[in-house]
Amino acid sequence: MADTPLDIQTLGQRLRYAREAAGLKQDDIARHFNIKRVSVTQWEADTTKPALSRIPELASLLNTNMQWLLDAKGFPPLAVPKPPKQDRVTTPIIPGEDLVGGKDLPIYAAAMGGDGHIIVNFEAIDWVKRPAVLQNVRGGYGILVRGESMIPAYWPGDTALINPHLQPSRDSDAVFFHTPPKEYGDEEAIIKRLVGMNDREWTLEQYRPALTFSESRIDWPVCHRVVGKYNAR
Repeated sequence: MADTPLDIQTLGQRLRYAREAAGLKQDDIARHFNIKRVSVTQWEADTTKPALSRIPELASLLNTNMQWLLDAKGFPPLAVPKPPKQDRVTTPIIPGEDLVGGKDLPIYAAAMGGDGHIIVNFEAIDWVKRPAVLQNVRGGYGILVRGESMIPAYWPGDTALINPHLQPSRDSDAVFFHTPPKEYGDEEAIIKRLVGMNDREWTLEQYRPALTFSESRIDWPVCHRVVGKYNAR
C-alpha cells in the first residue's frame, strides 16, 4: 500500500488505507454511493470530506469503525484476504450443444432495486431451449441479470439458469426471495454466492465491491440454486 499505518494522520489518508486494505477501488466506493469517482479522489486527497452521515456506511464498507476513521483511535483495519479469482467464477456457461427440446424455458426480466437488490417480474419476456441441467425440471427458469455486483461471474445481460428444487449448497450461486415467486408478479430478490449458512442466516459474497455479509433467513427464506448461465457476450 502507498500509506503505512504511520502515515494515516488525516481522514483522507485513513480512507485510502482502509479502502486498499479492503481490496476496493475508488470506482467501487463511488458506485456504492452513486457518486462520481472524482469525489472519492477528493476525499482521499483531503480536498473535501464525505458527509458525516456517510461515515457509518463508509466504515462498514471498508471493514473498519467510525472511531478509527474519524479520530485514528484504535487499530487500523487488516487487509481482507480474497479468494483466488479462478475460485470465484464457477458458474458454468452452457454451450449450444447442451440445449435440448423445444423453447419451453421461461426467461424473466429483472430491474434494479435498492441496496443492490433486483426486482424480478415473473411474466416471461422470452422462451428458450433448456440446457441439459434443467431437462425435465419442473419450474426451472432463467433470470436476465441486471447490476454489477456479481461481475465477473455475471455481467449485465447474462442469463442465470435456475433450478428451484435443489437444496441450498455452500460455494454455489443462488437467488434469494422474500416470498415464493408468483406467476406474473414482481418479487424482490438478490443473486449472490452462498458461502455459509446456519439456521438463522445466510452468509453471502459479492464481487463488486468485494463484500462478505449476512442476511436473515427469516427475511430471505426462499433460496433457488443457480446451475448455469447463458453468456450475453
